[in-house]
Amino acid sequence: MLQYYELTLTVYLQQSIPFQETNEKIAQVINKAMLPDKALAVKHKENRFKYYVFDSLYPLEQDKVYKAGKVYVFHIRSLDKVFVEKMKKLLPKTENPYIKILATEVKRYRQRHIAELYTMTPVLVTIDNAHWILGNDLMMLQQRLQTNLEKKYKTFYDESLNASVSFIQRIEVLNRKPMAYRYKNIKMLGNKLKIAVNEDAISQKLAFIAAACGLGEKGSALGMGFCHANGLK
Repeated sequence: MLQYYELTLTVYLQQSIPFQETNEKIAQVINKAMLPDKALAVKHKENRFKYYVFDSLYPLEQDKVYKAGKVYVFHIRSLDKVFVEKMKKLLPKTENPYIKILATEVKRYRQRHIAELYTMTPVLVTIDNAHWILGNDLMMLQQRLQTNLEKKYKTFYDESLNASVSFIQRIEVLNRKPMAYRYKNIKMLGNKLKIAVNEDAISQKLAFIAAACGLGEKGSALGMGFCHANGLK
């Protein structure tokens, strides 16, 4: 049975962070934590799927600025148990001018039926060197999401699914204009999505992979495509 691991991190902000920069700051902490471990340092530099995704800070701030001196929570999910267990130990030791890790907790989630996926962070899909935005070809978006998940499954489990239909029964874009995250001084444009998932076994596996390590691109680099799965637990 498929399963993933979720690391919940309670953090203290040492400096305030604007919403658009939050996930880049979280990524910097995660990347730095990986460097003291030889295997993780290699994983960080490899140009391949990392099989993890993270979300943003919670609770949300209405003015879109996370405040210095306050405590927040974020999560890292991964198909890789060893990665999560290592990060549980490494992250509290990692010094960062913005984020201090106070506490960690790991939970395991086994595959359950998924009726719907809601993206908690924007989904990034690149088509012809441009970010997909509302008004572009919706079928192309679905195809790219499907292909990305099939590749993640195949490379992690060394098994092809040979899907004959899309795992997506219905897709809805929840925002009227794209949401922006800052990444290396450029803007990454993504969209919040609500996806109804098909019932067949292959579709359910792909939906679980989306919940485990993100939907679309830049899941490990910027925490994009972090999903809540309705009916997973």
